[in-house]
Amino acid sequence: MNKRVFFVLAALAVLLAGPLMVSAQAQQEPPNFLYVSDWAIPRPQWADWVASNEKNNKPIYDKMLADGTIRDYGMYTTIVHDESGVTHGSWFEATNMAALEKVLAEVGKLPPNPIANAATKHRDYLLRTSLRRVKAASGTNGYLWVSATQVQAGKGQEWRALWDKYSKPLFEELMANGTLLMYEVEVEQVHTDNPGWVYIVWMTANADAMDKFFAAAAARGQKRSAEENRAIGEAFAAVTTPTAHRDYYARVNHYAQK
Repeated sequence: MNKRVFFVLAALAVLLAGPLMVSAQAQQEPPNFLYVSDWAIPRPQWADWVASNEKNNKPIYDKMLADGTIRDYGMYTTIVHDESGVTHGSWFEATNMAALEKVLAEVGKLPPNPIANAATKHRDYLLRTSLRRVKAASGTNGYLWVSATQVQAGKGQEWRALWDKYSKPLFEELMANGTLLMYEVEVEQVHTDNPGWVYIVWMTANADAMDKFFAAAAARGQKRSAEENRAIGEAFAAVTTPTAHRDYYARVNHYAQK
């Protein structure tokens, strides 16, 4: 492989994995919390699960979005499966945990779902949003990408400076030109995983827009020299755990945000 291409691709991988770590010195966003539920549903019941969520859960989310309880929601289906077994999931987001509890209380009033009882795995996350950029939108068949990276202890400020310089401008540009519907940076509020995990989440309206995202990211790397890309990659590697990066890719069956 041509060395210049190699270093471009290497730098691209780190930049897309490059979330910002919240620190006391970093500029803070207004309070925002994200509740995520992941499910492993048996294959014969995939279509029934999606239909059940559309019939029962979506009206609750729509009502809560309309009255201001939540800021956005989505329901998704895994595209690239991994050993976790997650096949489907949902999220909703609010400015306080009391609002999240209000949604959970309404969902808890629904009749028992036999498909949920048949799930082989279920996991929830309660995340804190440290950066949120969202355009008012709603629709079906969106595309969701989650890039998860583990930042080394005590490296949050260095990570923030690198991310602001090399990664954030790309996301801001693609929000401005309509390629992205949203992007966020998340950390765990309730810690259920190893320390240091951070998540960059972004969504597009269709697969073409997701292609445009990665093309734009690659083009940025190609404008730099191999030496510059190598230096950027090494700088990110110095503040992360290189073997602890994961991606998740899903189709968003329904979403709405404001």
